[in-house]
Amino acid sequence: MSGFLLGAALAIGVLLTVALYRVWAGPTVFDRLVSVALVTANSLVILVIVGSYLGRVETVVDIALGYALLTFTFPIALGKHFETKRARDEAAMAAGSGTDSASEPQGDGS
Repeated sequence: MSGFLLGAALAIGVLLTVALYRVWAGPTVFDRLVSVALVTANSLVILVIVGSYLGRVETVVDIALGYALLTFTFPIALGKHFETKRARDEAAMAAGSGTDSASEPQGDGS
């Protein structure tokens, strides 16, 4: 059984590495947030596998559940924040595109 657990942990470790690359090289913020959620899910599975290997499943599952609750809300909150920020930036750009350059301050101190 320990060989199976070791193999599963290694396979999930490889998936974790691929997800970490996606966090680093994601084309958008939302791709990175999804990858962060994937990294946390994979780390939860590895945590439970290690707990099973060590014979401390009850303790590790309690820790994993608390960690899962925190990591579930983190990408949702950040996604909401970045979506609101992007909407504000787009509205500011749309409002700023209707002005001409003559009405803008020159900034030379006069």
